[in-house]
Amino acid sequence: MTRKHSISQYSGIGVRITPLLLVSLLLVASTQAAATSEQSSMWHDARTGGDGGVIGALEMTLTNETTEGEITLEYSEMTPVIEVYTATWCLNCVTTEHAIDEAVGDSDVIRIHYHRHRAEPEDPFGNNATEHRWESTYGDASTAETGMSRVAPSTVFDGERMHLGTSPSSSSLVSDYSTSLNAGQTSFTGSARLTVTSYDSETRLMQFSWNASQPSDPESEDSTTILTAWLLFVEDSASFPDGSNGIGDYLHVLHDAIELDGLDGTGLAQVPTAWDGDDVSVVLLIDWTSPSMDCCGSNWPLPGPGIVTTLTCFLAALLPSRRKRLST
Repeated sequence: MTRKHSISQYSGIGVRITPLLLVSLLLVASTQAAATSEQSSMWHDARTGGDGGVIGALEMTLTNETTEGEITLEYSEMTPVIEVYTATWCLNCVTTEHAIDEAVGDSDVIRIHYHRHRAEPEDPFGNNATEHRWESTYGDASTAETGMSRVAPSTVFDGERMHLGTSPSSSSLVSDYSTSLNAGQTSFTGSARLTVTSYDSETRLMQFSWNASQPSDPESEDSTTILTAWLLFVEDSASFPDGSNGIGDYLHVLHDAIELDGLDGTGLAQVPTAWDGDDVSVVLLIDWTSPSMDCCGSNWPLPGPGIVTTLTCFLAALLPSRRKRLST
């Protein structure tokens, strides 16, 4: 009898502690959900139909002296990417570019500027390939928010967080961009390699190979992540005095975007001629997507509010069990 009473007593303590722990977890989860919601309200999801983003990029300068080269980096070492949709007539784009400059500061990032092309009366820099890259990647998200698949200015951090226009969600546009930049890339383990086996600066033909390992997420056993490799050609600076927004020298101009076939291969590419100077770089950019998983009526992983709901259900489930033991 004594032993039975002792077990019952400890069980009662366990029942009293468990709801208290759950209440504490609810409070923590609620606080985290509120903080996450406040932060994420500064931007829009850049992808639709599931999670996705840019793991990072490798960049190699192709000068008249370049004949070959190779870069290999772990995913964790790859440079963050900021993509901007712009136009040479866009006055608001000047505001966003200055805000990006201030937010980035001395941080190591790769900036890629997509210039408007279709039905474009002034801007000479875009083309069908650059428009395709933007619209196929971010067009659906842009359309959901603005009704248009491409809007200048639009700014995307790490392929995940889209900022539209120039109206800040916090105290300033610089604060919005700094918060988005500091949110960082989604972490994966793996590596990528870009090799230029030969480059002829006269014919501008480049033989190359690439490799990107299938990623693993250290925080998940999920193996549904899909990678897409892109080869981009970006000019560091292009002078266009006729641009009506007055910038004059347009930076980080994307001249071509090639979606590569698979995660490993070789190819031959025609390097675009620089608008002026000798400052074109080749960029290997790695996109990732993970289709949405529906679990218990919500996307998985659960957001903050989903965690709160789940813990509440656990707490409610425990209460009848406690009443039953107290009545015996």
